[in-house]
Amino acid sequence: MSKFKKVLLDTSLFRRSYVICMFCSNLSFILIPAYAVLAVLFVWGVFLMCYNAVKHRTILKTRYGLWLFAFVVTSLVTMIVHMASSFLYNAYNLVMLLHVSMCFFVFYSVHTEKHLNFRRELYSICRFIVYTTTVLGILGLAFLMAEISFEVLWFKFIVYENRFDGMFINPNLLGFVAVAAIFCCHMLLKKDFIAISGRERVSRIWIGSCIAVNGISLLLCDSNGALVLLIGYAIFFVIYKMFGSESKFTAWQIISKSVACLAAGLVIVMAMFFVRNITQAGFVQIMDTAESSSAISDDSVTDMIAHDEAAVTFEHENANLDSGRFVLWQQASKMFLQDPILGIGKGNIYEYGTRIFEDGIKFSDKYGALAPIMTDFHNGYITILVCSGVVGFVLFCIFGLRFFKHITMHVFRDDSLHESVLPCMYSFLCSYLIYSFIEVGLLYNPTFTIIFFWLILGYTSCFLVKYEPDSTLGSFVLFGRTFRKSLL
Repeated sequence: MSKFKKVLLDTSLFRRSYVICMFCSNLSFILIPAYAVLAVLFVWGVFLMCYNAVKHRTILKTRYGLWLFAFVVTSLVTMIVHMASSFLYNAYNLVMLLHVSMCFFVFYSVHTEKHLNFRRELYSICRFIVYTTTVLGILGLAFLMAEISFEVLWFKFIVYENRFDGMFINPNLLGFVAVAAIFCCHMLLKKDFIAISGRERVSRIWIGSCIAVNGISLLLCDSNGALVLLIGYAIFFVIYKMFGSESKFTAWQIISKSVACLAAGLVIVMAMFFVRNITQAGFVQIMDTAESSSAISDDSVTDMIAHDEAAVTFEHENANLDSGRFVLWQQASKMFLQDPILGIGKGNIYEYGTRIFEDGIKFSDKYGALAPIMTDFHNGYITILVCSGVVGFVLFCIFGLRFFKHITMHVFRDDSLHESVLPCMYSFLCSYLIYSFIEVGLLYNPTFTIIFFWLILGYTSCFLVKYEPDSTLGSFVLFGRTFRKSLL
């Protein structure tokens, strides 16, 4: 096999490249070239997905793949039934269909790849995120302390709508990346992970710096969704620590441990919000007493502004607790009624919104020319329900329930996982499911927040296949053909 063909068929290399490039698409200063590279990588991913499906029968080997394949078929029917009036909308529906398929059969189906050391792949991604976010975080905080904020094209660096966004597109993305970086640091501290991956341990100085820098960035970006993700991660990990050490508990132990988890959860929640308020107030005080940086301007390159006239307080400009989400969800309920069975497709949200509502979907005007692509309901579950209808939503839920039921049993039954990354990934996934109730998540958006979820879900599935080998699950016959029961 030639070197080119070997690289072309390397699914692991594709995943690493795609995730890293997707991460870079969150950075304001390289967003445009990152998306240009992503377009090429996307074509590569579609090719690999089709090649592996034919050559290695990936779909038939994917754990609970029947429900995922049925979801893709349903999405295809939805796309055909709701052909949009614009070629661009139809093209975006097709891209979304391919994106969903890649999430299922390239990222989640990593467990179908024989002889793959997935820990080594995960290690390389974690290390990249730790190093990159630490450097970017230090740069962003340095600019913030110098009270330098500037705008290039339509991107606002360092401060965006009174919130810290550093080098990222917006504060919410910065918040998610910060939590992902802290999660990666936690995994890199696990001895089994380092030993089995065969890589050198990342310096504890780097890990400590990453946690500190990203923790401060998370608190200053004032992203409630990201803070919920971190709090949920901590709480679910505490639950694992309480109930994952023994296989059997007495009634009194269950009650006492449940009370302890509840108390720990309340302490974590109160402590996080208290620390955020203190941190924001502290940085405001420091910036008020520091000298203002001089403005730098070069019209031929960019327009740079030293700092806004209004003092930065790191709080939402929108005083509503929901930040307009309730209005979005009310609009989603009306759009759901357009086709509650099959849904309307992701690419049609903007077009249907302009037809049904006088002012269109809330916040869509902020996206400009990208509104048909970026418009979303800021709730992963509602977005799936509107785009795929009841049929698609039920299929997706069946897959999710099947997966989490089985992996939960093994996480809490195996008492040898304390130095493994599985409890970390399980806690992150559980927290992400809560996060998706208030943010763009789960499936219908080609962004880092969604690709990262499916990547971690795929690595977690490798543990599930280890605990439940296909050979132990048996088979079933359908239309005269024999299939593995793992499909179900």
